[in-house]
Amino acid sequence: MNEPQPRPSPGGARARASRRAAAGLAALVLTAVSALVSGTDPAAARASADPARAGSAPSRSEIYSELGLDKVPADYVVLVDVSGSMLDKGRYSSVRSALLPFLKGLSRQDYVALLTFGDKAETVYLGHPSDPKGIIGKLPSQAGPSSVRTDIGAALDRGLTELERPDAADVGSVVMFTDGKHEPPEGSRYPQSEGPAWNALRDRAEKLDRSRELSAYSLPLATDESGTAQLARAVPDTTELRPDSVENLAEYLGRAAERARARKAARLIAQDAGKGVTATLSPTGALHLGEGGVRATLTLTATTERVPLTVTGLRATLDGQPLTVTGLPRRVSLEPGTAQRFDVQVRGEPDAGPLPVRRTWEEEVGLTVHGKVSTPWAATLDDVAFKVPTAVNGPVKGLRLRAEVGSPVALPLLIGVPVAALLTALLLWLRRNRPVLSGVLVLSPALGGGPQEHIVLRGRRPACAPPRIGGSGRMHGRRFRADDGRRGIELHLRYSPDGTPARSAGAVCRPGEAVVINGIRFAYDPDRDAPATTPAAPEDGVPGPLPIPGPGSFPSDGDGPWLGAPPRPPAQRDRPAPSDRDRP
Repeated sequence: MNEPQPRPSPGGARARASRRAAAGLAALVLTAVSALVSGTDPAAARASADPARAGSAPSRSEIYSELGLDKVPADYVVLVDVSGSMLDKGRYSSVRSALLPFLKGLSRQDYVALLTFGDKAETVYLGHPSDPKGIIGKLPSQAGPSSVRTDIGAALDRGLTELERPDAADVGSVVMFTDGKHEPPEGSRYPQSEGPAWNALRDRAEKLDRSRELSAYSLPLATDESGTAQLARAVPDTTELRPDSVENLAEYLGRAAERARARKAARLIAQDAGKGVTATLSPTGALHLGEGGVRATLTLTATTERVPLTVTGLRATLDGQPLTVTGLPRRVSLEPGTAQRFDVQVRGEPDAGPLPVRRTWEEEVGLTVHGKVSTPWAATLDDVAFKVPTAVNGPVKGLRLRAEVGSPVALPLLIGVPVAALLTALLLWLRRNRPVLSGVLVLSPALGGGPQEHIVLRGRRPACAPPRIGGSGRMHGRRFRADDGRRGIELHLRYSPDGTPARSAGAVCRPGEAVVINGIRFAYDPDRDAPATTPAAPEDGVPGPLPIPGPGSFPSDGDGPWLGAPPRPPAQRDRPAPSDRDRP
């Protein structure tokens, strides 16, 4: 069979090497295989042309190999026009030649439905592409005759039937070769290019597309008609691959196969959507944070099943604590489902809080892992959406740390300073409001004619209990400063003539002055010494024993300081005079 040579493809150099290695094979087949291998992987070609890119991202073939794409089945429905117009310019023979490398490039797990259509659609082969040459041999040796019409609707009907079988793969492709428009014979179910029958085809295709990946590709063999409109009316996701000439059919057919592989890869990659990198910490018990820090293990795990991940800008911080975490590399590469462990070291002194006393601090501190998560496949598979979380997830639990914090002198200072301040304030208060008294307080009846008492002032709160005048009271001193600048201690007195609170009254007596309270005159002399016969009033307010009187201590009748008999004690003043009946 004498067929025209296809024009050189982007992988011409690789094609020439293949021809030298297999000199016995036909030049046409070798060129088609070369076009399929090299022309259908533009990302790999860009990577090989750019060494920096090749070193940073794998090629499509490497990614497909890691995904195990050959083990993932796909369905291919190939529709070949055998109408009479396919006899022109060797179109039918070019299709047969292009199909051989296409079938060789498919996985043994794939399913191929090879159909021809003219006046009607006929099945040529159904099954796996295990024998590409044998499958090509089942095609008619030539198209025609010239009277055969073109029923595209019947071909699509039969092709969708194959895709609707129960064991169909998740990825399906319809590839159609035609050189004419839809011109069905009489009696066709699709007499026009549109109508209810075409709507039914579209409904079937949309139902298939809801449960799997379904796409269609048209390879028009003539410039005026392509059949793309009819194919798109049935399968919405239709792409027209228009070769420059029929000699380039193998290359463009390889593009359809490559897009089917990309859809298979995208379907596998979609199963890892939402999966990323998680972080965990160990051990879970408390770690003592000494001067040299503490060591822990941080584990990063890729939760994906197929997609490798990379974490860049990796670092860790402890929430709310001025501690540093070291030991993490800036970049980590993780294969799917694998983990890497890093020994990290935590250094620093934790925040002791508002109380800087020396104590044992223990707390679970949350650890945040910072870093951008991505996949090295994204640069190559730029037509696939990678839904990978961009941040590291976790860890759920932080580090439980224990440390000795605070200063050993903080607690004594916290207790001693307030106590000292309180004592100082108390002493200042006592000095001003309760000064130590000195001098003599002279008591006498305000109207005269009564006894005179001398109370020696000692201590801060001496008692006022004159034995001869009677009554009782209290007193204390307070420092003052007069308007004229004079300073001193004034007495704050309270006195009750009968010792009851009901008759208690008070007054303030400054040095050298006198006040009258309840008929008793109080004269305050801070510089006078007490008489020898006057007992000093004790600080506790309880009068002490009177001195033992000596000879001549008591005056004779009529010689005392008062007229008549001395006054009776307070307890006897209100008693009635005894009658003769009461006397013995």
